[in-house]
Amino acid sequence: MQANQKFSRLPLAGLSLDMARHLPPLPALRAFEAAARHLSFARAAGELSVTPGAVSHHMKQLEEWVGGPLFERRANGVGLTETGRVFATRLGAIFDQLTAVGAAARVPGGLSTVTVRCQFSLATKWLAPRIGKFRKAHPDISVAVMALPHRWSAREPDPDLAIYHGRGTIPGVRQDTLINGSLIVVGSPDLAATLPPASTPADLLSRPLIKVDYAEPGWHDEGWEAWFAATGFGHLELRSTLSFNLVHLAIDACLSGAGFALVPDFLVETELCTGRLVDAFGISLPIRQPYVIMTPDANLARPEVAILRSWLLDQGLATAKLG
Repeated sequence: MQANQKFSRLPLAGLSLDMARHLPPLPALRAFEAAARHLSFARAAGELSVTPGAVSHHMKQLEEWVGGPLFERRANGVGLTETGRVFATRLGAIFDQLTAVGAAARVPGGLSTVTVRCQFSLATKWLAPRIGKFRKAHPDISVAVMALPHRWSAREPDPDLAIYHGRGTIPGVRQDTLINGSLIVVGSPDLAATLPPASTPADLLSRPLIKVDYAEPGWHDEGWEAWFAATGFGHLELRSTLSFNLVHLAIDACLSGAGFALVPDFLVETELCTGRLVDAFGISLPIRQPYVIMTPDANLARPEVAILRSWLLDQGLATAKLG
């Protein structure tokens, strides 16, 4: 969290001259952004048309300015430290915005629509409640959100951006982590009140458990068995009398008091804040496959795509801080 705070972006308006003098070395920032993307000083040097030694010099200069390491030097290359990872995420978003601002000035006739293909429950519980903020900040950019399955056929047009769980690299597509998060057990306040005062996970075995049973071929996520295993139980064969193929349907069922459900914490932020749902045990299970933003390389140069992508990454960072 300290790293996140350290590299929080300062508002451009009202910067004093003294603050401006403390900007990091700009050529080093450009070299770092490239090296962080490639995880290679040599490939970054090729992109920037400089020598690997020049990139290495820039990295030492930037690390001295930061006051700590940004990369871990390894025998087979380099990796980002946690500070470097946070810095790279924020800096990449800033570079996207700079690219977008420059490109927008050259685009005649304004900006076009950005299509976002997204997993159903994330579109419903996370993206839709936030998109109004983007529209207020960027009223000149039209956004079309499509909640659709992860796989699409060659007959369907490719979206400008796609948000799904990451499943490995895709040639020609940049993937940036949007949200990690954890799975938590939630239930309505009335149902949670039926648990003993000093309840343990074992008490859930006699309560109604709602299961999320994904219908999409090849899709899987951690379930109740994994959560119970994380709390110290061995292998359990659980029977559920109620299941849904979408997380947000399980959440709605929880709200009605139908049972307890194991759901991503970032999809029930509002319900937890308003008290309509409660975190029954405070025991979380890290999600193994984070949500990522997938952007075809050809779309990165489009200013409207870059602006929305940068905004979404900022929203992901803000969500992580809340967690």
